[in-house]
Amino acid sequence: MKMVKDTPLLVCYISGMDVRRLTATITPYIANLLDSCPHSYFTNLPSNELFPTLVTGVNPAVHGVWGVQYARNDTNSIVCRIVDALPDALTTSFQCFRHYIDSSFDLAAVPPRRRRHFKLTRTKYRRRSKKPEALFNIGGIPTVMELAGRDRAHYSFSSSLNPVKKVLPGLCANGSLIEILELYSLDRHQQWNLDRQRETENFYAVIDDFIRKLHKKCRQKNIALMLVSDHGHEPIRSSIDICAKLQEMGLTDNDISYFIEVSSARFWPHTDRARNKVTEWLSSINAGKLLRYDEMSAYNVPLTDDRYGELFFYLDPGYIFFPHDFHHPLARLFLGLTDSMQRSRLRDPRHKGNHGHLPHFEAERSLMLLADAGFEVESSQSEIFDVAPSMLSIIGIDPPASLPGRSIFRRRG
Repeated sequence: MKMVKDTPLLVCYISGMDVRRLTATITPYIANLLDSCPHSYFTNLPSNELFPTLVTGVNPAVHGVWGVQYARNDTNSIVCRIVDALPDALTTSFQCFRHYIDSSFDLAAVPPRRRRHFKLTRTKYRRRSKKPEALFNIGGIPTVMELAGRDRAHYSFSSSLNPVKKVLPGLCANGSLIEILELYSLDRHQQWNLDRQRETENFYAVIDDFIRKLHKKCRQKNIALMLVSDHGHEPIRSSIDICAKLQEMGLTDNDISYFIEVSSARFWPHTDRARNKVTEWLSSINAGKLLRYDEMSAYNVPLTDDRYGELFFYLDPGYIFFPHDFHHPLARLFLGLTDSMQRSRLRDPRHKGNHGHLPHFEAERSLMLLADAGFEVESSQSEIFDVAPSMLSIIGIDPPASLPGRSIFRRRG
């Protein structure tokens, strides 16, 4: 297919597509694309939420979306005192009901006494799917969709188990210059089924068939197809209970604040005693790495203060924290009963696979592939900041000089 200036582009962002599984046996079509089309493996960030960086081209310290910020709230109203006197199980159950009917409400499993101290900076998929217009600008940074033109950009989200039937018919149909599809089903499937190899490989085959048919449709409409994957998944072997350890050390909410993700945690000690105890304990864990906020720049997240955390701990692949700030028994029951992909929650609430580790691990290896032989790749190794400039250059738009990354693909000849 001969490419010209202002080539329309469809970006298929498949969260969790593990490059280690893109083989001729498991995904023959994608494996063939890897053999015949330009592609680059990029280094991602130590985060569970990479989409904002993929579409802005800047790091979380610039666009501001990176979990939570700590903002001490000393409100001591009568309502707050009454709520805090109630059992956490009751208040968080109420929050879960609110989250179900209000997609703008987040972190329902975090008790109000802790939650009110957090400024949420997440743009998780549930909100993206309901309000795609928010994706034109993130934290004051224009995304590739904004730079392409709001009337020439389109975003869609799907967690369908049958993307060929449910997703494919609606793609390549709106005349956009850039169309971004976020396909989340593979990510979720591995989170709860990675311990069952045959089921995992069967679902990769479903994704492979979808890509084959999507590529055919793109070629028929003279649209370039880019595949983007931001991480893989590692099977879970063991879990660590932070809350129990803090209680064992005699630390209360007055001593330390914390935010627990599945494979990482961040802490804001309020006393030297808490700082010393937590630092000593975390340093003793062999399956992970402890970092101060000023050391995060080594992983492309240059923090100048402790708003996002004073201390960060990243577990090695195969380990998770449990319970974490996304676990709730009520949500476990509801999702286990209503979502076939998450049925394993009913027998064990812990993830079966996860990511969000430090980026040098194989589980975090990421890929962007341009399914068109009319292009060549500048480098087989790149950074996550190169994804947005690469998208822009394909559709004929010069990336802003302020972006730290560069375009990886160029037209042949």
